Amino acid sequence: MRRYEILYIAHADSSDDELNEHVERYKAIITNSKGIVVKIDKWGMRKLAYEIRKQTKGIYFLMDFAGESTTVPELERNLKIDDRILKFLTVLKDSEVDPLELEKEIKGEVPPESKITSPIADSPETSSEAAATEQPAEGESTGDTKEEKE
Repeated sequence: MRRYEILYIAHADSSDDELNEHVERYKAIITNSKGIVVKIDKWGMRKLAYEIRKQTKGIYFLMDFAGESTTVPELERNLKIDDRILKFLTVLKDSEVDPLELEKEIKGEVPPESKITSPIADSPETSSEAAATEQPAEGESTGDTKEEKE
């Protein structure tokens, strides 16, 4: 299962009923293909960066979901057909997702992030080498004080 984000822009003059209908239709497409909808954010009406189909404003939606690779073409096909959708963009967030972790995230039980450690940073040789390079050798001037500069 893969994790995706789809950002789409609906017509600014769409009613709340039409917008809720869009969200439910796209959510149904995802769940019918055995996908999991993580969250749907309605960003609201915003001014577009450039005119799209003679529209200067649009209502933005962000859908975060996980599904099989066949889910995305079906969802994009429906977005293309819908005249009320101005633009959309699909992004692959993660190529391997555990459905159990997604269920925890939906419930608010986000697992702690794993700490990534570098074997180079943890070795004692590199820490002593770093300390040696930071301090000047005996008799060597750092040029930090006024007396040493003269």
